[in-house]
Amino acid sequence: MKQLFTVILALACLQPAAARDRRPVTIDDLMRMRAISDVRISPDGSQVAYVVSEASLERNAYDPTLFVVATKGGEPVRMTAASTRIFNRPLPAPGLRWSPDGKSLSFLAFVGERPQVMVLAATGGEPFDSAQAKPRAVTSAPEGVTTYEWAPDGGAIAYLSLEPMSADEERRRKEQTFVIQVDRQNRPARLWVQKIDGTAQVVSPPEHFVDGLTWAPDGRSLVYSAAPWSGFTAPYDTSLYIVPRDGGAPRVLVDRPGIDNNPRFSPDGRHVAFISTGGQKLLKAARGLALVSVEEPRAQPIMLTGDTGTWVAEYTWAPDSRSIIYTFTEGTLAMGESMFESPLARAWLGNTGHGSEPKIELVTIGRSTSFSPSVAADGRLVAYRSVEHGTTGEVYVLDIVAGTQPRRLTSVNPEVRDLALGDVEPIRWRSFDGMEIWGLLATPPNWDPDKRLPLLVYSHGGPIGGFFYGIFPQFPHLVGQVEPYPIQAMASAGFAVLMPMPRGGSGYGAKGFDMIVNSWGEGDYRDIMAGVDHLIARGIADPDRLGAMGVSYGGFMTSWIVTQTDRFKAASTGASVVDLRSIYYFSEGGDFMLEYFKTPWENPAGYDAHSPLTHAAKVTTPLLIQHGEVDNRVPVYQARALHRVLKAHGKLVELDIYPRGGHVLYEPKMQREQMQRNLDWFRRWLMDRK
Repeated sequence: MKQLFTVILALACLQPAAARDRRPVTIDDLMRMRAISDVRISPDGSQVAYVVSEASLERNAYDPTLFVVATKGGEPVRMTAASTRIFNRPLPAPGLRWSPDGKSLSFLAFVGERPQVMVLAATGGEPFDSAQAKPRAVTSAPEGVTTYEWAPDGGAIAYLSLEPMSADEERRRKEQTFVIQVDRQNRPARLWVQKIDGTAQVVSPPEHFVDGLTWAPDGRSLVYSAAPWSGFTAPYDTSLYIVPRDGGAPRVLVDRPGIDNNPRFSPDGRHVAFISTGGQKLLKAARGLALVSVEEPRAQPIMLTGDTGTWVAEYTWAPDSRSIIYTFTEGTLAMGESMFESPLARAWLGNTGHGSEPKIELVTIGRSTSFSPSVAADGRLVAYRSVEHGTTGEVYVLDIVAGTQPRRLTSVNPEVRDLALGDVEPIRWRSFDGMEIWGLLATPPNWDPDKRLPLLVYSHGGPIGGFFYGIFPQFPHLVGQVEPYPIQAMASAGFAVLMPMPRGGSGYGAKGFDMIVNSWGEGDYRDIMAGVDHLIARGIADPDRLGAMGVSYGGFMTSWIVTQTDRFKAASTGASVVDLRSIYYFSEGGDFMLEYFKTPWENPAGYDAHSPLTHAAKVTTPLLIQHGEVDNRVPVYQARALHRVLKAHGKLVELDIYPRGGHVLYEPKMQREQMQRNLDWFRRWLMDRK
């Protein structure tokens, strides 16, 4: 029987003294929102460590700070000060860990300009006047550390770091004679093992580009995942290897097409769990939870999540090796009204872990998205981050043995209690072919249901993307300010915001993904327009004040919408795909196009027919184009091409290019500019021109 433990919203941190005291949400309010980057429970289950990140406009970066709080509750203790620069380039990624004995905390922080593993006594941080409480670097990798794990005995650390530059390359870079030779000079991330206060030894071969690692419980060997090259598509060609801790020839553990990475040894040492596409080399294949025996040399992996279409995000073993607790973003447990949720789930291995049907159950339910689960050594307490409506995420702890309700331990944004947040509710409608489509609807606080609202349609990225509950609905997994559209500030300004989940994206399983093969902008576009008509029919949306917005695939959809209809009075498109053919040729993720349209020379008509650029002359909607200057996913010339064509046809168009910006913006100053620009743009066209 499924055990369902309801996640209860911490209303106390959201309720103001009186509703009339709430004030509208501003862009500056959103920029002040803090986010939790990592959560780790101590081995004895008495404390939870976590990192809080805050945007600094002064430094134009995110400042992460380490805290510890007792699992019984109480005031969190700050463990680091500004003098410790926890890794934050481009976003906070602290890699927080407890030492096996629970006496130390470790994390990644800058030593000079490179991130290294830092160790801090768990009894106190920099505010304490104690030399042993100061964090100290235990690695000195020339290229810095990206990922690491403690050895089970606490006497060593295994980590990933780029192969150092050769003497010849260093010389040529100094002399400015170094030439990039594509596909020939990529330096691999390699696996290193270092005793604490000792020297590091590389244990993986140079032909393996390593992206994940795990120690065997006896500390004698490690399993790592690696691809034969680096780059955007490298994870889709990964294999698993096992190697002695002192080095030697690695043995293949799993070798098949597709994703096989992020390995984790079971505590009893018998199995390795990992994320896998089950032998499918497809970018839109489900990334489930797999298991392989290390006791049988030719053991075949099994998929613990079966054929549920589950996309596993993070996971951790229960200490008794009988189950795995994980988070997911797609699958049969996340369909219908639940597609906006990402609870904790648990996969039981059965009698042996092989040959028996694993059992899946939900550990939490409710309108929340879960991240960063970790389990205490006795298997009772699970700590994790949960994002709910009106939050950017808080630390929770749950007793999975007693089955008690989760307990909130933090309140990282107490200022929210003073803000008038708009409501966010799931809605559904029937599309052109009868398919049930879902979306989230944000409405202004205290809006009058007898008056129609200006409606903004926010299309998500992907196409395999979606929305979740939280102040930043598309990016709850990151610092939320990468969200270019300030939903709650827009609601405070009087807008309703529809966040549709059309076919092709999350919520409808693998069959839903395939519904837009060779047909971007067809059924998915009609799903969205059916949602708009649904809100007009309900008397919510004003048909004369419609706006559209979105980034990446959402940018494609926004650019497509304005080439197909004149119903929208304004649109803002970001990081937008407008010329599908050139995305295949020039994007770092160009191979993704093959799964939808084949190659451009095999299907030129399909590429051209579904490119917004082909239909740009039909645009009548005022369009704001936004793009990062150094976007490798969707290169900036896509924006320039659309801008040039629209200008040539005399259309009303404006183009903003964000210096140093990538596919999303990471600098707080640029994030603030982008959010304010979008809010002002829609006010200009939908509010000031009634």
